[in-house]
Amino acid sequence: MKQQGNLWCLCMLMLMYSSYDVVHAANIVGYWGASPGGHASTLDQLNQAVSRGYTVIIYAFFDVDANGNLVQDPGSATPPSKNQINNSGSVRYLASLFGGQNGQAPTLTMSPDSWANAMYENFQQLHNTIGFDGIDIDLENAWGGTPNQVICGLRSFFHLMHSNGFVVSMAPQTTALDPEVGVYQPGSWNSYVPLIDTTIIQYVDILAVQLYNNAVPYNDIDSYASSLQKGFTITGCPSGCTIATSCDVIVPNNITTFGYPAGPGAAPSGCPSLPGGCPYGTALTTLYDGSAELKNTGGVMTWSIEWDEANSWEFISAASQISWD
Repeated sequence: MKQQGNLWCLCMLMLMYSSYDVVHAANIVGYWGASPGGHASTLDQLNQAVSRGYTVIIYAFFDVDANGNLVQDPGSATPPSKNQINNSGSVRYLASLFGGQNGQAPTLTMSPDSWANAMYENFQQLHNTIGFDGIDIDLENAWGGTPNQVICGLRSFFHLMHSNGFVVSMAPQTTALDPEVGVYQPGSWNSYVPLIDTTIIQYVDILAVQLYNNAVPYNDIDSYASSLQKGFTITGCPSGCTIATSCDVIVPNNITTFGYPAGPGAAPSGCPSLPGGCPYGTALTTLYDGSAELKNTGGVMTWSIEWDEANSWEFISAASQISWD
């Protein structure tokens, strides 16, 4: 009876989230600003990207300190204001947090809610001066000395952002969202689960899982997409800030936005476990058009716009040709 009750709850949550609205019918997301691989980040390049079809631009990066300050990473290009971007009304412009500090979170000395409030106040300044429409979280495997407090602070931050009309995006590695593992480990396996479980997912607009540098669960993209949509449970989640120790995960298809490198060299380890390697160029269109599961997701993401330009804009050309359901 208990199992039947849990199944009923999961089914009801799936129905509720299936109607959740996303930023665009099919997001084409590109990171820009870090001059990766020696490919310079320029405003002309960014405007070309928008004109070619990118719908979400994620500026890389702002660092985040223990006081909630959002500081432009010293290795990044100066972020242009949104009104400098061509057709800016057709794109969402987000600020990616943490990635410039090697995906590392600070060790908190203030309460999680105070940290969240400080981050939100600092984001409002960026919104007012630069025009950012929201944020992206790019934490990797280093969550500082207070990982559970960071989780709680980010959950509060998401509430503040979304309730005030701003976009929330995340780009976890596959290790940070892996139904095959089944347990939560801070800063490691399933570290993002407390940020996307069924008690918080309604505050997330884009979940751009990086399908590169690490193996895809089940060694199959379709099976991975299906598992995110159908739901699974992760045990050992941190208690507190309304998180249960057992986290239920159900990700609406329309926010699932799998990420791929824009070309050879963009991801040092490539796409392990994908037959034929990374789907560069037209292989991306073929992959999606041949999969009912993938055509029903919310879009695609790439690292990065600079790499896309260096590869003759193969990623955006292929992504723009996908026949989305």
